[in-house]
Amino acid sequence: MRLFAVILTLALVLTACAVPASAPAPEPEPLPQPLLASPDLPQRQRAAALPHTLWRQDPEARQAAIQSLPLVIEGICIDNYVTGMTLVVFDAWGTVYQQSCGYAVVETGRYADEDTIYRIASISKAVTAMLALDLAGQGRLDLDGDLTEIMGVPVRNPLFPDQPITPRHLLTHTSGIVDSSAYGDGISAFPIWPLERVVSRSFSPYAPGSRYSYTNLGMGMMAGVVESAAGEWFPDYTRREIFAPMGIDAAFGYSDIQHKDRVANIYTGTGLSVYMPSWQGMMGKYTALPLGQLYGLGHGDLFITAADLSRFARILAGCPQPGEPVKLTPELLRQMQTVQYEEEPTPESYTEIKRGLGTHITDQLVANRRMVGHQGNAYGSICGMFVDPADHTGFVFLTNGAWGGKDEAGLYYVNRDIARAVYAALFTPPGESVEPAEGSIAVTEAEDAPQALVEAEPAP
Repeated sequence: MRLFAVILTLALVLTACAVPASAPAPEPEPLPQPLLASPDLPQRQRAAALPHTLWRQDPEARQAAIQSLPLVIEGICIDNYVTGMTLVVFDAWGTVYQQSCGYAVVETGRYADEDTIYRIASISKAVTAMLALDLAGQGRLDLDGDLTEIMGVPVRNPLFPDQPITPRHLLTHTSGIVDSSAYGDGISAFPIWPLERVVSRSFSPYAPGSRYSYTNLGMGMMAGVVESAAGEWFPDYTRREIFAPMGIDAAFGYSDIQHKDRVANIYTGTGLSVYMPSWQGMMGKYTALPLGQLYGLGHGDLFITAADLSRFARILAGCPQPGEPVKLTPELLRQMQTVQYEEEPTPESYTEIKRGLGTHITDQLVANRRMVGHQGNAYGSICGMFVDPADHTGFVFLTNGAWGGKDEAGLYYVNRDIARAVYAALFTPPGESVEPAEGSIAVTEAEDAPQALVEAEPAP
């Protein structure tokens, strides 16, 4: 069976690789003072002289860098049993590289390409965080407000009834809320269970702000927080105020996608995991919840192309396109880009934990870079979106099926290898390594990873 899987994967990838973008990149234009990862740094008016931009000014180096990537990327996809994927890489001036490989729909032979719409799993959390911070910057949401008042139901840990739980706690996974069996039962039910019934049974024995515990329920509740601040249902708000002004076909829910023929199925190994047309009715069951009490969709149900998601990645990197509807103040962007909660490795923990507001922060993805973003894993798909705010570079890598192995730092191998290949080819001076030094992080064996660090979602 393993031999058959390898042969099938080789056939899929090698017969279905789209041509990467190789047109000459436009000449850099002066940047409008991109936002920074740290307010202590000077304004980056010297961006055009940064080492990673030198390849833009040398046509031969540019072409060599672009031509070096396709086979490397294909090899990584083969090694990680990728069914279909799209990769987009950008710097401060825009997209510098794109590539698609494999199949969006194996059964019909439809190739993955730049128009393929993927369900991006937990990367949705970073986008939901941006929406919340956008509202906070407008003065419509208090990140340190009491969720009980914001959501209209009691959101208090019974062991710590006098300690409010806030949106900031949700965004850093330190609320004390966990993905309990009640959450799994509630989100699987039709109609979906009321928020109060679920959250009252989903607390850990830790006080708010005292302990990290990755939770889909907690970040799903941020959709309800956005509803309360915006004054309308989360899918309606995102469609009308975010995606329509951006001119993109994206939605928190399959049923709101206009071009459903572009949506990729999801695969586990060589088997079909999610037949997307069956996702059609998923959004309907959430309509029974009162406004402000949604705890689904925002945690993992965003459907979007890699190119359109890269626009959100550019916002996170501090180099948004002009006129984007999501606008983050410098301070709130800094809080997404920098560590807001941290736990050092212990004999009981899996790895270091560094969290911004709605983001995963790591020093282990690419050497000498602190990368900010999020991973995704659901039903067989593995996805990654990471940026380096210091020089406004980043990538979006979406798949509809891949091997889910992780390294010692908790990074999916396929995400890690794609990141290092991209940065080695496009953003790293010759002779410099993109692999962090061995022993730079204390870890235990990967098999001992606690459930709290698993990105996957329960089946709705």
